[in-house]
Amino acid sequence: MARLTVPDHLNRNSARAAREGAEQTGEKLLALVTKSLGLTDLSGVDVLDVGCGVRFAQTILNRDIPIKSYTGVDVHLPLIDFLRESVDDSRFAFAHWDVNNAMYNPGTSARMERGAALPIEGDFDVVWLFSVFTHLDPQDSDALLGILRRYVRPNGRLFFSAFLPARVQGFQDLDPANPLVFAAYSEDYMRELVTRNGWEVLRVDAPDAGRIIQHQFLCKPSDR
Repeated sequence: MARLTVPDHLNRNSARAAREGAEQTGEKLLALVTKSLGLTDLSGVDVLDVGCGVRFAQTILNRDIPIKSYTGVDVHLPLIDFLRESVDDSRFAFAHWDVNNAMYNPGTSARMERGAALPIEGDFDVVWLFSVFTHLDPQDSDALLGILRRYVRPNGRLFFSAFLPARVQGFQDLDPANPLVFAAYSEDYMRELVTRNGWEVLRVDAPDAGRIIQHQFLCKPSDR
């Protein structure tokens, strides 16, 4: 298909990522998660990306990165509408999830609840979330981890980023004047949320050297 060109107003990455470029940071992050999964590429992997934004679809398509399938879910309807209209590739699917978030989607009353369903069907080899738990309070993080458990295959993996400042005990919204811009957790508390929702933590990695991603959790479905 033709090159995917994304309007500036739909690129909602951090200032650091914006300076480096969406595709440059997208390719680095895809390489990071591929390595974390112990794979050479994603050609055999069905991926669910929750809080997808536009960066990974843009990077995969424009840089011809192999992937079996990519399903993106996001709370921002104009972004999903753009991707649905612009991406003509059978490997890709996009869905709008109209759920409340104080930073990204404050205008809806629908709360994130553990029993809720994502607006998609099926299950996946990998569920990943970049810069999602970094903007969720503990109640929503707890609920989302429970929701995601139902969408991963028995041998699948969960990969996500989180703010884990050493000074934080439990949870702290580090900029309360701007709710959930910096939603920070202690590692112990995030591990507790993960394990109570049927996951086992395999590894927690430190932020990358370029700081384009915070701490990263790699998890698998627990046996219990």
